Amino acid sequence: MGIPIIALGLTVAGCGQAVDGVAQPASVATAKPSSAVVAESTDCDHLTEVLGSLVSDRPYLTEGVLPGSADPTCSWSKGQANVLSTLTASVKPQVTDPVVIVEMRNGTNVIPDPRATAVNGVVLDVVAMALLTPTHSIIVNAIDPSVSDETKLDVAFAIAKYLQD
Repeated sequence: MGIPIIALGLTVAGCGQAVDGVAQPASVATAKPSSAVVAESTDCDHLTEVLGSLVSDRPYLTEGVLPGSADPTCSWSKGQANVLSTLTASVKPQVTDPVVIVEMRNGTNVIPDPRATAVNGVVLDVVAMALLTPTHSIIVNAIDPSVSDETKLDVAFAIAKYLQD
């Protein structure tokens, strides 16, 4: 399952295309996981529960850790050997000054989405969708070409909302 992790690692190296339009909020993303889930847990089983139908068509879950990190990268795919159907998400605790985030909104590769303001964040299209909030870096990518940028944003914002609640 190294390909999704490599693709995710490339997010700091490149720039992406602008997204036409703004992703719409996913109604499933507002559901909180069961009371057994510890607040702000970012392990892949908990994120699968948080994301619900956003990943339910990808029942094969792999959890990995990028070199130099202790934070998991979650990969959901349609089959155990079906790498091309993979959607990945990585959540890293990262403190970013809110003033810096506001300034970043005026930069290049910014995806305008009203949900970014709601989580005090900014979305950058840098090979993957990177949502930076004052407390986390959330990176969502997909090898599967059928996964739209809007879906990637829905995943990122579902995770951010979960971490805020």
